Formats: sequence, C-alpha cells, structure tokens
Amino acid sequence: MNTVKKLKSESTELPDCVISYIFSKLSLKNLVKTSALSKHWYHEWGLRKDLTFDLLNMFDYNTVPELPITLPLFQKLQCQFATRLDYFMQKYPGDMIRLIRVNFPLGVDHTYAIDRLIHKGLVKGANRIELLFANETDFKIRQYNFLFPFLFGPNSLTYLHLQNCRITPTMDFSGLKNLKTLVLHLVPVEQNMLWHLCFNCIHLENFTLNECKFISDIRITSSTLLHLKINCGRIIIERNIDIIASKLLSFEYSSDCLYHRALRIVNIKAHMLSKFSYRCVNIFNLVDFSGLKNVTTIVFDGIRECLQSEVITHLFSNCLQLEDVTFKECQIKCDMKIIGAKLRHLRIIDCPCTNLCSYRIDIDALNLTSFEYMGCTFMTPIISVRAPKLLKVFWDTSYRIENVYNFDTIATKLHLLEDLTMNMHRSHISELSKDLVRFQNLRQLKLFIVGAYNPDMDYFWILDIAMASPHLKKLSLTIKNGHREISHMVGSQRQKREYVRFFHNGLKYVELHGCVCSINVIELASHLLRSATLLKQITFSSRHNYYIGAGRWTMNSDGCCWFERNFIHEHLKEEVNEQCQLIIL
Repeated sequence: MNTVKKLKSESTELPDCVISYIFSKLSLKNLVKTSALSKHWYHEWGLRKDLTFDLLNMFDYNTVPELPITLPLFQKLQCQFATRLDYFMQKYPGDMIRLIRVNFPLGVDHTYAIDRLIHKGLVKGANRIELLFANETDFKIRQYNFLFPFLFGPNSLTYLHLQNCRITPTMDFSGLKNLKTLVLHLVPVEQNMLWHLCFNCIHLENFTLNECKFISDIRITSSTLLHLKINCGRIIIERNIDIIASKLLSFEYSSDCLYHRALRIVNIKAHMLSKFSYRCVNIFNLVDFSGLKNVTTIVFDGIRECLQSEVITHLFSNCLQLEDVTFKECQIKCDMKIIGAKLRHLRIIDCPCTNLCSYRIDIDALNLTSFEYMGCTFMTPIISVRAPKLLKVFWDTSYRIENVYNFDTIATKLHLLEDLTMNMHRSHISELSKDLVRFQNLRQLKLFIVGAYNPDMDYFWILDIAMASPHLKKLSLTIKNGHREISHMVGSQRQKREYVRFFHNGLKYVELHGCVCSINVIELASHLLRSATLLKQITFSSRHNYYIGAGRWTMNSDGCCWFERNFIHEHLKEEVNEQCQLIIL
C-alpha cells in the first residue's frame, strides 16, 4: 500500500497516458488498491486489457508465498488465490478484455471463480483464454470441468489453452465457431469429444495435444486444420491415431516413451502435408509413408532403430517431393544410401554409431545445395557425396581427438562451394588446411577451433585459404582455449611476425570471437587490415558464437580467459584506414 501512496504523491502532475503506462506495470493486487485512493484511478486501471493471474500478480511482490508442502496449507493458498481472483473480476471496471491467463494449480473446488472469470471475459470480448492449472506439487488436484454454458451465444474467442482440465464429452461445442488455435495439455481425450471439437470448430487451424491421456483410439478429421502437434509424453497405453485433414500443412509428432508400439500412427490422409517432424526412440509407430507423398521437409529426431533397413528405402521411394531432410541423434548401425532427385538440404547431426568398424554414407543428390554433418563417435563414416550443385557445407570434427575425419574424400568434388562452416580441433589444422585451399569459389568461411593454446602456432594458414578464394567476402574465426590453465596471453610481448605474400581485393567483413587477443590472432588481423584492400569492418569479441548444426547456435557465453581492449587497440590502431571500422566488443 505504501508503494501505491507514493505513486499518488509523485504523479499528481503526470498526464493520464503516463499514469496508464505506470499502472500497466503494477501487479493486479496493487492495481485494485489504487481504487481506494482516487475515483479517477478506479476507471484508469480498467484500461488493462491483458489479465494474467499468478502468484506474482495476486500477491505483493515482497510477500509472494512459496507453494506449501502440506496439503492443508496448499488448500488454504488455493482458496485465497481463487477468492482474490473472483474479487478482482467483480471490481474490474474495464469495458474490454483481450487476454485472460491463469497460471496456478486450481481445480474443481474453485469452479465458482473460474466460471465467472471466463463468462465475464467472453462478455467483454476476450479472444484468448489460457487456463494453466498444472500441478507443480505432489498433491492430487481434482481437475476443473471445462463446460460451455456461457458459449451458447456468439463470442470472439480465437485461442484456447487448457492445462490439467477435464472436458465433458456431452458438452455443447457450438460456441467455438471462431476458434483458430486449440492447445490441450494434460487433458483426458477420447474420440467422441474430439469428433465434436473438430466438427464444430469450423475455423480451427492449429491444434496441439500435449501429454494428454488417450482414453480411446483417436481420429482427427478436419477440413480446416493447417498445423497439428501431438506430444505423447510417456504414454504407454497402445492407441491408434488416424489423421484425415485435407488442408494440413505441418505435423509434429513426439514421444518420450521407451516402449514399442505405445502409440501408432496408422493412417495419414493429408495430400497437402509438406512438413513432417518425428521425434521418438522407435519408428514402429509409423506404418509407412504412403500418406506423405507430397512432403517436402522431414525431421527424424532420436530414433534408435535401424534407419537404413526400415526407413531410408521407403522414405525416398515414397516421398518423391522431398527437398529438406534432417537426421538428428538417430542411431546408425550399417551403411546408409540416400538418393533423392529433388533433395536440396540434408543434415546428419549427432548420429551415434554402435558398430566398432567404419560404415558408409553414400549420398546421390544432383540438386543438393546444402549439407550438414556432425558425428558424435570416434568411428567416423566414410562419406561419399555426389552433388554437383552443392554450395553450402557445415562440417564438424572438433570433438574427435583422433585425426579421423575423411573430409578430404568429399573436398575434391566440391567445385562450386560458396559457404563453408567448419568446427575443428587444433590438431586437425595441418591436414584440414590442405583441403580448404581447394575452394576457389568461397564467398563465406566460418571456422571454430577448439584445443589447448599453443604459443608457437600462427594463423597464417587462414591467409593461404583467403588467397586461394578470390571471391571470399566474409571471414569468421572463433577460438576456444580448451585448457584455461594454459593462457593464450603467453608470449604476448613478442614482436609480430611478417607474412609478405597476402593480398586480397574482395574480403569485406572479418569477425574474430573467443580467445582472440593473443599475439597470434593480432598478427592475422594486422595482415588483413593492411592487405585486404576493400575491408570495411573487423570485429573482435570475447563471446563464443558458432554453429553446431540443425539450426542451433551456442549461447553467447564469455569464451576468453583474458580479454583486453587496449591490447588489441594499441597493436592495430596504426593499421586501420578510413574505410575500415575496428570494433572491439
């Protein structure tokens, strides 16, 4: 209350728009208190259109309680929360509500407050309702029954998210005509209820079933559905799923269940389906690919069965429109052949091998333009690539101590390569640098190097690559000192070495990340500044920023054990010309 009184004393001269903005930052509890101080403010806080009810909003910031560990105290907190929720809605003076979100474990005992909340929200035009009643305690909560006595008339509801609720199968769904997005989380689901939902939600486009309990086999039939997500969690009851959706564009299926045949997708009829994602330890759940003939994008994640004999052949023989394929953390047990006439993008990321001998991955894709590979095993496969149009490659060898990577087997065939991202161990540099000078069409080169710092190592080999690639426009180098006890500042007082051969008239941007204020990197930067005639910008940063495959990047954590702006600036300030910026972050 003192905070609100202070607001009154300091804001009497403020315009209404400023006071409204300040009120938007107050908790709902403090918002109600303002009505006791000013009749004008009573109407002012009614401008809040997005209403979120949680512990932070319903209690003072300095007295927010923890969820009790005993049942009587927990039930007391539930009643207190529901009472405050009901009181707020009774006093709420606003003419319009846009969003209602309740994020607290309420149940059927608090139906009186929840029903009045929903009813008033819909009357005032709410288009988004989220009832997040997940039980974060060990206490069993009787689930709230979501009924629709207030949905008989027209309403503007377009988004509905129900968590840890129960939907009565016999309810009237006629009030969901405008619903476009439906999310059911921890909700018991059975066929009759789903049929009514899909039949009455005539504009439903996005549907998510997240860790729901499937009481029966499921059939999802919709003529409007565009995007479908099913996350089965750890369900172990065997159920069948039929999907019939003429306009469906994307389908994501995932399961944490370790048992075979827990949930089976027996039929997919969606001739417009273009994106299919499947994350599960086994593939027996998917009978065949006959319903995926027009799919262009497929992601397989975490499959532990034999991909080669059960999946690959059927995949590329049935899905003739495939353009983008990702295998992420999938088990590889034998040779793999990938043949795709329209395949343009291929990723094989973190796929472990269980064999003790080498295996082959043969790729025959005449239209392939990008390829990503990162293994997580010492047994590196022998990879053969027949892709004459390949322009972009990501290749990771940084986590193999042994120098077995066979990048040279495909380097000789990448004549058109323009964009190369490579993660390597320091011990691989001498051999990899011989392969990298072959790419004369490179436009962009990103290198990530990990390993203990060696004060005798220079980076002039990068200049050799740049000279061999006259079209190179952007160079990015990230260095991670794998052993912090060996400082990369050793030898920082020695004189810079010269490298007189370097000259480049295409390079424009250089980025240096991580442990990059060593004299070795300063030497590299010095030659780039002096001899790259069109260089516009060179950036130093202590942050790690490198690609790890499948659209993932590292967090921008501080990767430098000693970073000194003045050290870099003093060594390079004389070599920066007017057209080039030196940026030190």
